[in-house]
Amino acid sequence: MSNQNDLDDQLYILLASMKEYREAIADDNKRLETFYNQVASGVLNQAEKSLENVNKKHTGALNNSIQALNEATNRLNLKFIIIFASTFVAVMMVFILAIFLYVPSKDEIDERRADMAVLKKYPLQIRESDGETLVRIMTKKCYSFEPNSVKNKTYDWCRIDPKKY
Repeated sequence: MSNQNDLDDQLYILLASMKEYREAIADDNKRLETFYNQVASGVLNQAEKSLENVNKKHTGALNNSIQALNEATNRLNLKFIIIFASTFVAVMMVFILAIFLYVPSKDEIDERRADMAVLKKYPLQIRESDGETLVRIMTKKCYSFEPNSVKNKTYDWCRIDPKKY
């Protein structure tokens, strides 16, 4: 029986040592788990810091680029406004000059109407050809008061100068 007690004691010692090993393994697992968590959090923190630094650098570079683009846009807008305004003023000046040069004044229009009213009293043949006003005249004996037959007289068309001298 002493063998049996020795076996029981050895078994008890073996169980106790297994329990200690299990506890040691559990402690080691906990320590490894905390170590892995610390390493993972350290890596994540380091990655976050480096990403924040990179983001700050690139944000600064983008802000500088945006500022440069805004300045260039302002300069181009100013140049465009100046060019557009100068072109507009030049076109308006040409238009006003054309009005003064090519459109007759009210007095001149009234004078031309009066001339036409005077000319309508006489039996004149007037027509327009190629943008010119023409009057039919006699080329032979134009101012003669001799009684000749109309058949002997020849007629021709002459240009009228509407301006008075």
